[in-house]
Amino acid sequence: MPWLVFALAAGAASAVNVWAAKRLVASVRPAVLGGVVHVTGGLLCLALLPLVGADLSPAAERLPQLALMTGAYVLGNLLYFAALARSQLSEIDLFLRSSALWTVVGGTLVLREAFPVASLVGSVLILASLVVIADKPRRLRFSGPQLLALGAAIAFGAGNVVDKAISAPFDPLGYTALNLVLTGVGMLAVARPQPRELMARALWRPTAWTVAATFALTQWLIILAFQAGGTAGDVILVAQVRLVALMLVGMLVLGERDRAGRKVVAALLMVVGITALAALGQG
Repeated sequence: MPWLVFALAAGAASAVNVWAAKRLVASVRPAVLGGVVHVTGGLLCLALLPLVGADLSPAAERLPQLALMTGAYVLGNLLYFAALARSQLSEIDLFLRSSALWTVVGGTLVLREAFPVASLVGSVLILASLVVIADKPRRLRFSGPQLLALGAAIAFGAGNVVDKAISAPFDPLGYTALNLVLTGVGMLAVARPQPRELMARALWRPTAWTVAATFALTQWLIILAFQAGGTAGDVILVAQVRLVALMLVGMLVLGERDRAGRKVVAALLMVVGITALAALGQG
């Protein structure tokens, strides 16, 4: 299944992206960082278009759909970068990975993709994972950063559904360029950065270029996965590589060992839930 290869590669690229962004977000305003790296990644894609013989058609015919895509990703990334600045690396992706559930639900409601009753098993496990890692699980209370990350996951799930619905006529690299540039411009329009913020050294060092390049690579691979036959629900297979990698880096490299038991249990529930959702959803 070619889409599976693309999806897993996207997961690996996305893990590098989150790790690199986490290193930067303390020194640059989150919305500005997100806007700049998205625009930079999009411009990298635009520069490559002539080399691969691709273009941006049929963008002019799908402006309303592209506007919907932009809105979903601007909202999602504003919430995501705000959460990233205030969350541990070993915890934030547990909430972001719940986008698996929101993608499948959106694919079912909007695209009429299959959602067997058995898929509820995966859904329940994913929700249980979020409860375990909640700031106060007995009262089902989430911290501010956790709510930001959860909101980002829901917005990203909506974005995945829009991608699946409108990306087919586009060249994958062209669609990726549009996605990143429009998202970045939208974020900067909201952030209204000062010139000095845009000239911050951190935005033009190798780490920032890594974030931009992996944003482009991740989005491109996801679109390739869709066009290779993956449903909107297939994108959930991306999650497992990234979740495990980021949790290990956070706990073992960055020393984020507080609530370690809850993190491990939540990660296991999330991975099993994602796997069940994928396997049963394909059944």
